[in-house]
Amino acid sequence: MSCSGHTPFGNPCLVFRRRSEVEPTSVEELMEPLPSDYLLEKASYLLRSLQVDGKGNNVRRMSKYEISALIRQEAQSSTVSVERAVVTRKLKLDRERRLSGASLPRLEATPGALDGKEILDFSSLSPSSTPHQTFPILEALCKINRTPYESSFLSRHHGNTSHQMVKVLAFDYETISPWMALMGDLREHYRLLHPNRRQPSESVAPIVYSCLREWHLDQVHGLLHQMFWAGISVSDSLDYSPERCTVVACYKRLVVGVAILSSPQETYITYLAVKTGWEGSKIATNMLYHIIAMNPGKDISLHVSANNPAMLLYNRFGFKAEEFIVGFYEDYLDHQSHASKNAFRLRLRQGHRT
Repeated sequence: MSCSGHTPFGNPCLVFRRRSEVEPTSVEELMEPLPSDYLLEKASYLLRSLQVDGKGNNVRRMSKYEISALIRQEAQSSTVSVERAVVTRKLKLDRERRLSGASLPRLEATPGALDGKEILDFSSLSPSSTPHQTFPILEALCKINRTPYESSFLSRHHGNTSHQMVKVLAFDYETISPWMALMGDLREHYRLLHPNRRQPSESVAPIVYSCLREWHLDQVHGLLHQMFWAGISVSDSLDYSPERCTVVACYKRLVVGVAILSSPQETYITYLAVKTGWEGSKIATNMLYHIIAMNPGKDISLHVSANNPAMLLYNRFGFKAEEFIVGFYEDYLDHQSHASKNAFRLRLRQGHRT
């Protein structure tokens, strides 16, 4: 008996109907035909979703339930082959991509999933069926029999030695730069805080003044970029008497200063820079001294920003201002730079001395 319906006047009323003899009398009778109908419909859907891959095998896309079921099955398995582990990892990755909303292709299953017992066919993943692949990079690495000294750990451990340099100008064993002092304080604090731990060993090395070498270039370009502007290259200085026109200050393998003269004929100082943390250590003074000493009897000129403290250094060496140029660095310095765009042209006259 059921009730439903409305009166002609729109009011609800009870409508009594006689129970049909074909209607089910219990929930079990009502649900009995549904599982078989569901299984038939599922099998029909799976057959319709079959596709043929490039090898002629029938495949289909895995459902979310099948992916989760296989992951749980492999997690409970005590022995897992490499092939099955790879596929399980790819299934997990596919699931994470789906949860994150990435529209990437999912893995596919063989018709073995129709019976609900096996979700993937791993027969095609046997090692014998995997084609042998060659990796040019690995082959090239395997052919390396020795490491060049300049790229080896030994060169980094020992630093520069005299036979590696074209010309060593000076060794400074006395100067302790702010950066060296800071590193020493850090090691001392570590020793005091952790007296029972193994202490790092550090050997103090001198600041070495030498001529420009090819391995200096990357650090020199980075230093000039930091101190001046981007795009500076001094690679051509290696071709124009570097033993007379270049001075590089190094602490072990670290370039801490550089001075570049354009050529022995023009004797114009194009760049003179000291790395941040190494100021106040007379590195610029020593480099300028060696540049002047390597070109005796030559007038040396340069341009310097109007508010650059290096003006005092140049005055101590006898450089005199000859010209004030407005906007000399306008096209080079960044608009946020604190350096003045105006410049002084300085000259050290040596040619007329008696």
